[in-house]
Amino acid sequence: MSVLTTALLLGLVYIFAWCADNVAGASYMHRPIVVGALTGLVLGHFTEGLIIGGTMELAWMGFLPYAGMISGEERIGAILGTYFAISTGNSFEVAITIALPAAILGAYISTAFNTFGSYVMHRCDGWAREGEIDKINRFHVGYGIIKCTLMTIIVVITVLIGTNAISSVINIIPEAVMNGLEKASSLLPAVGFAMLLNIMWDKRFIPLYFVGFALSAYLGLDVMAITILSLGLALYRLFMREEEESHE
Repeated sequence: MSVLTTALLLGLVYIFAWCADNVAGASYMHRPIVVGALTGLVLGHFTEGLIIGGTMELAWMGFLPYAGMISGEERIGAILGTYFAISTGNSFEVAITIALPAAILGAYISTAFNTFGSYVMHRCDGWAREGEIDKINRFHVGYGIIKCTLMTIIVVITVLIGTNAISSVINIIPEAVMNGLEKASSLLPAVGFAMLLNIMWDKRFIPLYFVGFALSAYLGLDVMAITILSLGLALYRLFMREEEESHE
């Protein structure tokens, strides 16, 4: 497959992820675990893409927008990080080294575009006063298409011109530095969980935290088993509460 074809297909992956987030109602199909897998599928390495994307998902669990502030453009980061890692024959440490700066840079571009849009959107005020809802809808959809196209072009151009450059840079990085990146990347999933806990931490959940730790550390249960147990307990609590409310 030529680089141009690969770049265009990865552009389609970005369009899918953007639409999944902005058109489908925040379906979370734009997250790294999905985008990384699709990138790997394009490159013919689905399993590697899924592993890299899944590890990015653990590291980026706390990458969530707050009050309109975009903390990271994880779609671009996941696509470019997975692509360059697989195409250069490297693994997650290279992927995250590329993905994090790409995501942050993408967030800056996206925020700048939204800032510009906040001025342009004043055109809709006149249409709103006149009751021309169709014009507002067309303007809104058109503005979204322009933004999606701009970000897609960034992905395509980066893939077209960046492969050889990234390969050259990776080849000159000393082995000790790559080993350091590998060790640091192993810590990122823990950082992701810490960021997530920082958002949702509540004293009511402290006992559950220690229960989960005990199930993993002393009984050797994996994440899926603990998730199934937690889901069962949550559903039991939900059904019991509904039954109690019905009796009242």
